[in-house]
Amino acid sequence: MSESPDQHSIATVIRFSSALATLALAIFLGNVVLVAFDVVMRGVFRVPQSWVADIGQLSYPVALACCFPVALETGHMITVRALAGRIGPRATLALDLGGQLCMALLLSLFAWQMFARAFTDWTTGFETSVIALPVAPTWLIVAVVLCISALIQFRQTWRHWMRS
Repeated sequence: MSESPDQHSIATVIRFSSALATLALAIFLGNVVLVAFDVVMRGVFRVPQSWVADIGQLSYPVALACCFPVALETGHMITVRALAGRIGPRATLALDLGGQLCMALLLSLFAWQMFARAFTDWTTGFETSVIALPVAPTWLIVAVVLCISALIQFRQTWRHWMRS
């Protein structure tokens, strides 16, 4: 049995989102190793590795952003349905659609602000404090991933609308 075009696109988005989540996990684990290295160097040898904080400053935002697409595509974002039993199914559906649309718009706003931050950091030459790495590429990557997240959320909102 072959996949429909919609099932194929969903599977493709899930694979891509899962790859980003795997990248996030690798970044988080790499940071754990670096922090452990810093702790050992500080505690045992009295030689702090101050550059570890710079790496964290650049990598944590990317890792966090990379977790969004898979959570959005698989529906693992937080949903509050405290009013669902009191307001009826149509009003619940309307609130769900409104919430989904607000999430897509908020992600778009965040992406726009991250592009603005990347541009500002790029034009001012903002760098990390210890090893002077440029900060702008981090915010550019975060902005791109947030754009992808917003597109995924708009797609989810559209699919939810069409099912209703």
